[in-house]
Amino acid sequence: MTLFRRFFAAVACLLLLLALPAMACSSLKQPTDQELFANAASVFRARVTEVKLATLVDPEQPSRTVEVVEARYEVKEVFKGVPPASGIVRDLPYGPGNCSLGLIPGMEYVFFPGKYEMVLLFSGSFAFFNAEAKEIKQRLEELRGLAGASRP
Repeated sequence: MTLFRRFFAAVACLLLLLALPAMACSSLKQPTDQELFANAASVFRARVTEVKLATLVDPEQPSRTVEVVEARYEVKEVFKGVPPASGIVRDLPYGPGNCSLGLIPGMEYVFFPGKYEMVLLFSGSFAFFNAEAKEIKQRLEELRGLAGASRP
């Protein structure tokens, strides 16, 4: 085997290994935006103003603690329900394949907070830089449409 082929094989293996954690966060059947919206207690657009690392008692295993990222935010628009009364959402510290959203001060997000105010990627939550971008405008309009359809 030539040196080039060995190098190519090594790079291909490395890329495959790097892709595996990302696949761990996805599933074969991702819920649609409509399903995520229907199942969410609240959905809102917000700008993150502050983040901090916090240690909490694991609600599933009270004998241990877990690190989370807590973010304070300012609400820009509510699509459904009421944002958490605590004024914070939580995420896992960012790491490859752990489904964290990556909460960054100054960024805007649409949050679908779940249990314990967690906003992991699979919750439907997403970040964006520019609310005027075509794709984001379309997504926000779709959420407004879902909000209108869910009101009596």
